Amino acid sequence: MIKYSEEMILHSHSGYCMPFEEPEGKNVEVTLYYGNQKHPQTGKQFFHNGIDFSANRYMLYAVADGTVSGVGSDAERGIYQTIRYGKYEVTYRHLANVFVNFGETVKAGNVVSLSGDMMHMEVRFDGEQMDPIDFITMLYGNVKALEQRGVDGMPQFESFEMTIPTHYDKDQKELERLMLRWLPSYMEALYRGTYITPERTEQSLRNIFTLAGTKNYFFETMPSIANPLGIGPRCMPIAAKVQTLLIGDFLNYLALRHNIFLSSLTPDVKKKVIDQAYADSGVLDPLADLDVDIQCFDIPRLVTVYPDKSGIRWWTKLWINNREEGEASVEITRALAIRFMAGNFEKDLWLEEYYPKQMEAYHQAIEQTRMQLMGM
Repeated sequence: MIKYSEEMILHSHSGYCMPFEEPEGKNVEVTLYYGNQKHPQTGKQFFHNGIDFSANRYMLYAVADGTVSGVGSDAERGIYQTIRYGKYEVTYRHLANVFVNFGETVKAGNVVSLSGDMMHMEVRFDGEQMDPIDFITMLYGNVKALEQRGVDGMPQFESFEMTIPTHYDKDQKELERLMLRWLPSYMEALYRGTYITPERTEQSLRNIFTLAGTKNYFFETMPSIANPLGIGPRCMPIAAKVQTLLIGDFLNYLALRHNIFLSSLTPDVKKKVIDQAYADSGVLDPLADLDVDIQCFDIPRLVTVYPDKSGIRWWTKLWINNREEGEASVEITRALAIRFMAGNFEKDLWLEEYYPKQMEAYHQAIEQTRMQLMGM
């Protein structure tokens, strides 16, 4: 194991970026540190060659100028990605998705992958293992050193200055909250093919871009990273239509996969939205011809586990029907938390154990729907 020294400082023309961004009001905890550790189940000592974070479905970033030197998947590490930054190699493991592939170059702040239920990070310098905390501390120091010299250490991203109106402007704040929570899942579903954009939407996008090309709407201004097609004010109506379609597809995904709708929609409009989503997807809605209360048919149940700052005490928490606050947390053992993160559990049995009253209400709602279906 190598110890960090000043000669190991990382140089990057594009600046520096932390591996992920902590959501406002939340702290990402280290659940297992680097070095000698005691196995939570067997009690045996073992050497942990990285650190584990409680980063569930977080966007992961390139920390500096680099090149992706490895991408793969195996039973022990899940999906993993390695990026070389000079003499450093940083590996993210247990990923849900990878957005930058082998051989591609990255700059500080580029989104490179998406974490799974947690994220394991390893760092090597010149082929030797080192404590990732030392590496992260060095990154933070680089950012602060540049700031003291009057230079913003974090990468500067170009922004698109023109405002693009959409049909959803009145719901902008709610949309932003939904995207913070669900956009990574939506992108992953598109990537894996578990959700397919309706043909109607794809055809509309093709028609819009074809029309824009024939009318020379593109390259009205000098292209840039933020505006690669060089669109200007003349193209705003086209851009507004595209943005409206893309937001609509995201909301279509939420309705179809998670039974989530904008709060401004009435029950009748919600039913029309879900009916259209089923029609576009080609999936037969089992309630399409039945007069059943759709609020009782599907009750989303999201459960997770999280530790305290020391990683010793653990709790499980449940959200029913997408309620923001969720149910009260219940303390569990660390061994159970590890089993949960490994996926070795059955969700409803877990919930019956720790949230029996809530599950009783859930089963009553399902029984009510069954009676409605049978006309009882």
